[in-house]
Amino acid sequence: MNLKALQRIRKFSRIIIAVLCLFLVINSGFSQSDKNSFGSKIYFEAKVHYGYILPHHNELWVLTNGYFPVLELSLIKQTDGRKPYQYYRKYPQVRLTYLYCDFGRSEQLGRLNAILPDIHLPIVSKKEFTISFGMGLGIAHLSKKFDRINNYQNLAIGSNFNAAVKFEASFQYKLTTQLQINTGLSMLHISNGTIKAPNYGLNLPAIYAGCEWKISRKKIKYFKSEERITKPRKMNVSLMGSLASKQIINVWDKDFAIAAASLTISRFYNNTNKLLLGVDAVYDESTEYLLNQAEKPTDYWLDITKIGVNVGHEWTFSKLSIFMNLGYYVHNNNETNAVLYNKLGLNYDFLKFAFVGINLQTHWAKADFLSIGLGLKF
Repeated sequence: MNLKALQRIRKFSRIIIAVLCLFLVINSGFSQSDKNSFGSKIYFEAKVHYGYILPHHNELWVLTNGYFPVLELSLIKQTDGRKPYQYYRKYPQVRLTYLYCDFGRSEQLGRLNAILPDIHLPIVSKKEFTISFGMGLGIAHLSKKFDRINNYQNLAIGSNFNAAVKFEASFQYKLTTQLQINTGLSMLHISNGTIKAPNYGLNLPAIYAGCEWKISRKKIKYFKSEERITKPRKMNVSLMGSLASKQIINVWDKDFAIAAASLTISRFYNNTNKLLLGVDAVYDESTEYLLNQAEKPTDYWLDITKIGVNVGHEWTFSKLSIFMNLGYYVHNNNETNAVLYNKLGLNYDFLKFAFVGINLQTHWAKADFLSIGLGLKF
């Protein structure tokens, strides 16, 4: 890595840390009833991931020369149980994370800068160590994208700005009251949801190591929530409609509209987690285009509609929830799609009976579309 690149990283890191500090100060909740000081709940973390680009398409082999590092800086706030979900989830950490890499000096991909809010949920929590699962969703910027003349080999990404999704399995070991070391496995996914083609997407599996530094020696006092979360064990039903736009490879100048609807039956199996069973219907104009190119008739709207059934899991955090689904198409005339699909999304309850959501639908490692929608609960 050359001197100019290091200078850019240092300059950008200072800006990010300053912004994140301001964010956490504003949202830290300085009230007289809060028995934990601000500093006692704040950590800085630095990590180095070492991984590669998963070549789920043969065209991705040419983008890098092999393994490369990804640098990560995070500002962490340790929850203390003031909100009920924090107690029932064993006091998770909420984070704002910055990622940087140059993909092994890839000429086609350039440099990655990403910002991700994420949360780490403890699975095993002991005095000396913690095993946790982390997940986050944010924005990534790639300095280079596909260009039909100057960068035609980059079929992975067709836009500079993209969605970034990160998962981690982490092991943290406490050395002192202020210092922890950690290691684990991570997976970073970069995609624009086919809003701009081409979009094979980038998947970066990696192993990492790093350390956390707590800015205060004061111990955190953890609270047991006085407000008990009592979720009904009966079935709950939700209905959601969403819209999206996508492009397909080799059709560079046309946007195809998508309208999707989903009916989901859910049930809490404990105070914070749900099991999901649902049905999806996706009206996709790109299917009509592909069928016409193959000289196949599309006489009814059902001919260009994909219908699938899915099962999934949902993590709830007060008004916010994160869900993952695995689905199977029972009707799909688009032969370029796999028979299985995945859904990953966020929902936010702005009313007791209504929510807004964002959903990324994929076929294994390849994104199909990114949609935004409105839902109702019954």
